[in-house]
Amino acid sequence: VYIAIGAGVVPVLEQVRAVLPNGSSSVKGVTVVWINGEAKDFDVTAELLEKEYFKYSTKLAVSCVVDDLQLHAIEDNVEINAVVPDFQQGTMAVLAGPEAMTKKAAAYLEERGYPEDTICIL
Repeated sequence: VYIAIGAGVVPVLEQVRAVLPNGSSSVKGVTVVWINGEAKDFDVTAELLEKEYFKYSTKLAVSCVVDDLQLHAIEDNVEINAVVPDFQQGTMAVLAGPEAMTKKAAAYLEERGYPEDTICIL
């Protein structure tokens, strides 16, 4: 599970490319949740993320969510709650973006049952 906030999508995109190589991989599935304060902010690298989605559509789920996490609690966003999977053994979460926002996202995941040692902040 990757949660990218704003420009945090850049390192997440690189991570997705690394964990979903062509051929076989031990990774069964990847969920990317990209959060931006405004819809226009997705224009920056949406095309690159879309390309990866089409390449790995059977293993990659991508959701783009408009929400200003400086103003709202992440747990109050129904769309985020719907697309972030519940924790299962073997799941890892990777967060990227501004430090204050990734801390909010880490707390959110812990509330959702993700153990602290399964959450990595880039």
